[in-house]
Amino acid sequence: MTKSRMFLVVTSLVIVAFLACGQQALAAENQHHWQIKVVPRVHSDAIHANSVTAALYPGEAAFAGTAYPTVNSDGLDLWPCFGDTATPNTDCPTIGNPSITFPTGGVVLGAPSYTWSLEACNATSTSTPVCGQTETWYEDDSNDSTDDLTYEIEVTQGSKVIADSGVVDFGPNVYGGLSPAANVIIYGDQNFGTMGETGKNNGNCTPDLNYPTASDPAGELFIIAANKTCVAPVAGVATLSATTSVATPKYKLDTKTGTYTVTYTVKYKATQKWNIDLQ
Repeated sequence: MTKSRMFLVVTSLVIVAFLACGQQALAAENQHHWQIKVVPRVHSDAIHANSVTAALYPGEAAFAGTAYPTVNSDGLDLWPCFGDTATPNTDCPTIGNPSITFPTGGVVLGAPSYTWSLEACNATSTSTPVCGQTETWYEDDSNDSTDDLTYEIEVTQGSKVIADSGVVDFGPNVYGGLSPAANVIIYGDQNFGTMGETGKNNGNCTPDLNYPTASDPAGELFIIAANKTCVAPVAGVATLSATTSVATPKYKLDTKTGTYTVTYTVKYKATQKWNIDLQ
């Protein structure tokens, strides 16, 4: 079974980028990017860090337009693009007419839609381009920067799975404990279906990446496959479900292989679910 390619890049407007990794290479047209960014809170948005109960609070979630395969000079996606008053973002330095510096807290997004082209979104091979972008937002009031940040997004039609990211472990939750609390967006390019592959963890059902891990705790981002079998999408409603968690990992050494598996105790969780219609 060939394995779909995924690049994972984590960056922040207030935190230096801390990792990037890639999976087994396939056609460049089939790159699937996951990224995380913090949108700084300013003015009336900036509340005291202890004014709410410790938790992850879900915000907006969307399946939006993407400029894929167009990227900026820094190699990141054209959208979203984030404003920065103090140090203008070279990818989107100004906004408005007359133009002003694109201010901190502003975000340029692709347009979200409910209806999508089934033909465009059905990945029949590893070279099928992505058709849209998942975008999920949450506010991190956990004050927990030591436990792991994990993420999984699954797309279903009835009982059939057409995409599943597996559990993505980004390592320690660097967004916990910020003051004011961080608004965080996780986004990635997406299509659906088998990519012409069969069996578990085929196509848009992502296989293991850097897992089982070689160290305790793992020194690199890893993905635990959901062990699901993706099927081709059909015309009709598809449900997207995203789960973001801050969880305590517990590693167990397999003495035969010298690798570690992990189980989690979830401390904070945000769940988001929404529908699109493939036509």
